[in-house]
Amino acid sequence: MIERLAFFGLGKLGLPLAALFARSGLPTIAIDIDAALIERLRAGATHFVEPGLDELLAEAAPDIIYTTDVHAAGNTDASIILVATPSDASHPEFSSTYVENACKELCAVLRARPVWRYHLVVISSTVTPGTMSTTIAGVLEAGLGRRVGEDFGIAYVPHFVALGEVVAGFQRPPFLLVGSDGGTGGAHAATLYRRIVAAETPVRILSLRDAELAKIALNVFLCMKVSFGNFLAQLGDRLGGADLDAIASTLSLDPRIGAGLLRGGAPFGGTCLPRDIDAFLHLARSVRLDAPLARASADVNTAQYDFIEGKVLAGEPRCVAVLGLAFKPGTPVVDGSPAFELVRRLRDRSIRVVAFDPIEQTRAEARETFGRAITCCDTLVESLAAADTVVVCNPDPSFAGLATEVPADRRIVDPWGCVRGPHPGLVQPGRAAKAHPPG
Repeated sequence: MIERLAFFGLGKLGLPLAALFARSGLPTIAIDIDAALIERLRAGATHFVEPGLDELLAEAAPDIIYTTDVHAAGNTDASIILVATPSDASHPEFSSTYVENACKELCAVLRARPVWRYHLVVISSTVTPGTMSTTIAGVLEAGLGRRVGEDFGIAYVPHFVALGEVVAGFQRPPFLLVGSDGGTGGAHAATLYRRIVAAETPVRILSLRDAELAKIALNVFLCMKVSFGNFLAQLGDRLGGADLDAIASTLSLDPRIGAGLLRGGAPFGGTCLPRDIDAFLHLARSVRLDAPLARASADVNTAQYDFIEGKVLAGEPRCVAVLGLAFKPGTPVVDGSPAFELVRRLRDRSIRVVAFDPIEQTRAEARETFGRAITCCDTLVESLAAADTVVVCNPDPSFAGLATEVPADRRIVDPWGCVRGPHPGLVQPGRAAKAHPPG
């Protein structure tokens, strides 16, 4: 029975997940190597914006301890490791170095116990298929001097949540996926996560490698779905415009397709999808297999940048207001941000850029990244004042009223179709102009 939990990694996903377990009444040791972060958390301050997180941390406070000391894990019954598994263009496979390091530190603590008892180790970081059985299991067995499945358990429980919806996403995921190779590790992990997920959530226990593959396959499928919606926008544009929202809602009625991600908009971005599709392509190449669907999705994503840039440049702008700097509304995360890529493209053409995002932390990220190359404004009104062209890079609700806020002699390029009402300069790429009743 798991009565105390150790949690390694207090990032944008790890901190909410650790707090959810603590709020469930499970005493949780929350561990991170960042001493400044731990001090902020102890003082009750968060280091990023996430809806519902502040309230969650307050409710979890009685049962969570923040520390940099891994030895605090010595008196726990289970550990969850959710640390970074970085990748880049030259090494598209996920690096498990930080996961391995956390495992080694945990092993040293557990091995020093005067009396051995069963411990469950859950890896929640995204890893390349095969990593759990060929690398992580070996690191744990060597570090503990004991046999997996007999003396301790391991499981792989990846996350399927989106930034801006993390707290709710962990509690109501589409399903709970658990990877396990024999023993009781999978069943123990499923029971542990049942403390925080909704009772109706389906549970699937697969082999370690199958669970690893399922995690990355789901994200690649989402990339394909986004790219299909964006290709419909490109096609609709060539055909003179289409009601992309009506098409998407119609297609979603077929249960084989489902709702979401077909509306057309900006290219996919963020912390997961771009790198997951690169990792999937690398995985296919490693076994001498082509992955044309995934490759085409990446190609369409690049073409969507060109498509939107072309619509912006068509008006021969001198100053462009780039709105929505985060890769999606409600989060300050700018990793893989379509807005940042568009800013770089405009600056390469020596076009002046003013920028705005509703979240202060996101504006700070933009200022740090671009410096004096752009003007980052603190209000939407300020960003609109100097621009002759406005481009909407994410569908934040605050941009819906641009038709009445932007002067009639300016252009608005809105790939998302989120601007409501008529405007003489409104361009919604791929979308047919809608008739509006006279005002």
